[in-house]
Amino acid sequence: MKHIVPFIVKLAAWSVVLFSMFTIFNAPLSLISLMTIITALVSYMIGDVFILPRVGNFTAAVLDVPLSFLLVWAVSFALIAPTVNMAYAAFFSALAIGAIETFFHLYMENHVLEEARREEAHRWYDEGRWATEFAEEEEFNKEDDRT
Repeated sequence: MKHIVPFIVKLAAWSVVLFSMFTIFNAPLSLISLMTIITALVSYMIGDVFILPRVGNFTAAVLDVPLSFLLVWAVSFALIAPTVNMAYAAFFSALAIGAIETFFHLYMENHVLEEARREEAHRWYDEGRWATEFAEEEEFNKEDDRT
């Protein structure tokens, strides 16, 4: 349930980029819509749910550029037309998507992934595995007790 709103935000961002780029090549709007849904869903599952929590914002944003290029190029090649123009459109779309993904990752880290980290932190403290006790030891000498 917590992934529905972030996916809709991602879908809206990808829609703006892909509709802007592929309408230049007179691609049908229905195919652009289908391409947007497929690529955004796969990218969300791989890039934002699997890669982002493990490597962080910068590395995930860098990895999102080739991932989005490959996804958009493969789907546009299959759905729209197998031409070199689709590779150019996929490349420039991937650059724009990479810039957008940087900000989207910040949103994911602050709103979606933070809840999972908070739960992990809560479990970490509850187990008490790492609890330490700080105290000073007092040494008593027999000579000190005589006075």
